[in-house]
Amino acid sequence: MSFKYFLTSLLVFVVTTVRLPAAAPGVTESAILEIQQLAQSGAPRLALYSLGQQQPDLTKDPVGWMQWEKVRVDVFRESRDWQGMATRLAALPPDLPVGFQRWARTEQAGALIKLGRVSEARTLLRELIWTVNLDEPEAGVQLRHWRRLIIDSYLAGKELNDAYQASNWFIRDYGSNDLEDRLLRARIQLSDGYPDDALILLKGDLKETQAHTLYLLALLRSGQRPPRDIVKAGLRKLQEKGLTDQQKTILWAVVAEAAQRGKDRGTNAMALERVIAASDTSPLPGGLFKLDADSLWVSYLEYARYLGNRAHYLIGQDGPWFEAAKKAGKKYPVRARSLYATLVLNGASEASRNEAATAFIASSHKLPQGNTLLRELFLKSDQYQDYASIPLTARYVLVDIALADSDITLASQLMATIQTPPEGIDRYHWELRRARVFVLGGDSLRGVAALQTILKTHPSLDRSQLDQFLQVVFDLQTVGANKDATHLFIAVMQRTDDVQLKRELYYWMAESAKAEKAYAEAARLYLKSAMYPDPKAMGPWSQTAHYQAAEALAEAGMVADARQLFEALLRVTTDPGRRAVINHALQKLWLQKPQPG
Repeated sequence: MSFKYFLTSLLVFVVTTVRLPAAAPGVTESAILEIQQLAQSGAPRLALYSLGQQQPDLTKDPVGWMQWEKVRVDVFRESRDWQGMATRLAALPPDLPVGFQRWARTEQAGALIKLGRVSEARTLLRELIWTVNLDEPEAGVQLRHWRRLIIDSYLAGKELNDAYQASNWFIRDYGSNDLEDRLLRARIQLSDGYPDDALILLKGDLKETQAHTLYLLALLRSGQRPPRDIVKAGLRKLQEKGLTDQQKTILWAVVAEAAQRGKDRGTNAMALERVIAASDTSPLPGGLFKLDADSLWVSYLEYARYLGNRAHYLIGQDGPWFEAAKKAGKKYPVRARSLYATLVLNGASEASRNEAATAFIASSHKLPQGNTLLRELFLKSDQYQDYASIPLTARYVLVDIALADSDITLASQLMATIQTPPEGIDRYHWELRRARVFVLGGDSLRGVAALQTILKTHPSLDRSQLDQFLQVVFDLQTVGANKDATHLFIAVMQRTDDVQLKRELYYWMAESAKAEKAYAEAARLYLKSAMYPDPKAMGPWSQTAHYQAAEALAEAGMVADARQLFEALLRVTTDPGRRAVINHALQKLWLQKPQPG
């Protein structure tokens, strides 16, 4: 017997409990409810921002801080942001109360298991196991949870024999009186090739949906029921009300496997679509099924090949396949998608493959969670080894999906493979969008190159187009590419006679110089903006630019010049609030030594 099983058997001797802090006086139920509602409404980032605004300082209110940290973990869980949860919990201060640390490490281990980082998770769990106080009163509950997490880690890592052995120790120590334990045990038996054992284990729990689902799978894998009966039973179960999304996904997976065994190709493809489309929100439990995007591609191809053989279609002659797919249309959408999928992968020409991809995508968008289905099929499949090999029309759509999901990095990577806009889309606006995606995706060099290309290929731009162009240059400033932004401001200035635009450009160039801490240059540019085209102007714009120039001069150590600018502003400013701000700035200058010389 290996050391890890020996370790598992010893867990019963080491016990602990995690005592979470009581609710802090400043942590109201209504405040927590508001955060939870934000997360559940699809705005987890806003929820985390709002939480950060309300969470007290750790040093001043440690109990309140820990209570809010628990809420933060709930937000991560609600949005399935396992990476965010793992990162946050790993960075917690080391001197927190022992009970809170154990809770945090337990949650961190669970997140790591979800991420597939099972070795790291087991390291945390073993550390928890060996560093506990044996006398803590609720130790048994926590120990049981840790041992279940260890089994989950084996399943997530597809270490099925290890999971089976660990579950044997678990049942030996705790028995099988708990439904959750029996369900976990049944999953392991089904994953490791013991469906008959799962039937015996679950026979008394068939009123519970998950147990019933696993029982159907055990009947299928043991050969005690024909596949068509399992398909019918699974589809019938799916009609029941009150099923959770997770329960539906597992049922669809059972239907898919039964249909595949029974050569019911259409039902297999339909069920797999539901499983793959739910992979983000309701993923299948680890180890139980081997279903992924490539399983669905294979299913589409097998169904289409069956239809094609029956109709005597030939591979390489795309016309009949397109005609059959269009005819299937709305009445038989899975059949249509299967035929289009065959053309996407095996079309005789690039034009055919792109046309098929367009039709396939249009049909997929009608499915619940169709965007997830498309992401999985094109981005997580061995059919496409790199983004450039994906049909161009699919890449256009995948960029939009990535942007909708706030995955700017993916959108940027996909955009890098696209050089031309979609048909019917204004080229200028598409190129600007492409440049912005690069900039926001962290590829400012490619973004700058795209903007420079726009200026070269569009020699005549009106004021509205230049304003749109400048919005992307402002994005460059936001990400810190200030020198590149300045070069582009200069390029725009050279091609416009608009006086107001030029004075604005001087101002934004000054902003870039200030961000680079080139304060003297910033002051020069602010004053250019203030005095263009009239050196004596003192309107609202000029006053603002003069004020910024004075601030920059003070930063540059040119205190006397800064003082003169502030005093000049006082002579023309009548607003009491503005005068107070300027006077305060002047007072600060008295504490600043002028630069020698």
